[in-house]
Amino acid sequence: MKILSFSDLHVDYNSAELKRDLTGEIADCIKRIAPDRVIVAGDMAGGAERCIRYIEEIQERSGVPLSYVPGNHSIWAASKDGDSWQQYERLRAHPSSLIDKPLALTDEWVLVGDMGWYDYSFGLTQKTRAEIVKDKSMIWKDSVMARWGMEDEELTDRMLDKLRKQFEQLRGKRIVFANHFIPYVDYAPLSQRPEHPMGKVWNMIRPFMGSTKLGEQLDQYENIEYVIFGHKHWRHGVEERNGKQIVCNPLGYVKEWVTDDFATEIRSAATLIEL
Repeated sequence: MKILSFSDLHVDYNSAELKRDLTGEIADCIKRIAPDRVIVAGDMAGGAERCIRYIEEIQERSGVPLSYVPGNHSIWAASKDGDSWQQYERLRAHPSSLIDKPLALTDEWVLVGDMGWYDYSFGLTQKTRAEIVKDKSMIWKDSVMARWGMEDEELTDRMLDKLRKQFEQLRGKRIVFANHFIPYVDYAPLSQRPEHPMGKVWNMIRPFMGSTKLGEQLDQYENIEYVIFGHKHWRHGVEERNGKQIVCNPLGYVKEWVTDDFATEIRSAATLIEL
């Protein structure tokens, strides 16, 4: 069984920047690698409607089934689109969704996933919660477009509770886990040059990258053998941590790439897992 993982494809933004539809080129990359299944760990595009359209186009063009978990961009909702729960439920109802639907890959392996979220825990050693909330309102688009009707910490706890129930039910299986957000603080950005403009920005957005609670929960289960995430647009490839294979290899935005060649970048951001 071969699983190909991606995250942070941002097909809408990158297609606009390159002035062409990228779904066919993503599908071509998938066909060349020839996996049994693709998993995308969030931020296919902004909003559920566009995510679903791109998911279906990539599946149709590649001929390979695709599993998806939302990222923060995936649930963005303007006032005319309802709230973020409606976006989340639209994605949950789609056949590609892993939300509340663990997928048996083999008799031995199961794919588990959900969106995840952040609870400011990556930033509370540097700033107070009030300072972090002020930063969020100034620079983080989720403050306007992620409309949950609850605090971020409460949403994180809801996501963790749902995942915990699945992990308990699957103790006898080997698990490939995917969510969008960072589970381990050492993967979160922290600039050693806070006086630099970009260093200041990286440090300001750090609290919105993930949750230490998620990493602690994952580490309680030895049968979770792969942990896939993105959100931070920095590629680490595959690394081992506490007996788990950690996959953080997002595509990110055109302006962040090493080259200006999409075929090179999408292949660099593709991670093949052989079970």
